[in-house]
Amino acid sequence: MAQDKGDVQIRKMVEADLSKVKAIDSSLFGKERTPTWPFSFDSYWQVYRPDIHFVAELEGKIVGFVVGNIVEEEHNQSIATLTHTLTDFNRHRWVGWIDMIGVNPRYQHRGIGRTLVEAFHAECKRNNAVMRGIARESDERLKNFLVAMGFRKWDIATYEKH
Repeated sequence: MAQDKGDVQIRKMVEADLSKVKAIDSSLFGKERTPTWPFSFDSYWQVYRPDIHFVAELEGKIVGFVVGNIVEEEHNQSIATLTHTLTDFNRHRWVGWIDMIGVNPRYQHRGIGRTLVEAFHAECKRNNAVMRGIARESDERLKNFLVAMGFRKWDIATYEKH
């Protein structure tokens, strides 16, 4: 599934892309990015082997990526959010979770992230899934990006005690 949006080409990620994607992910950690995932891209890829995995190319160079999985909704919700009628429960049976997304800092603000999310969303739609993403409360850039992409804040908050 290659998708062309202007000069940006979106295609499925292959094993040969992993070192370039890892370099992009590594470049994003630091003061400018609060990692939503506690893993490096390498660790994430080895553990999860995501169902959906795209890279963005510009002039033959990998400049961005998005990865995630489509799972059954009941596997990713608490009992508090389950509905009690079959009709409501089946409304969004499958959920496509964006686990990681990144664009090389030199290529940001060119619509590459938007194009990657649109490709991810198209894959979700093909699989009858809604699309969701997670951002840390402190990650203003990612939250603003998700809102700009049409996501709305969900009504579930996670709390933790050590």
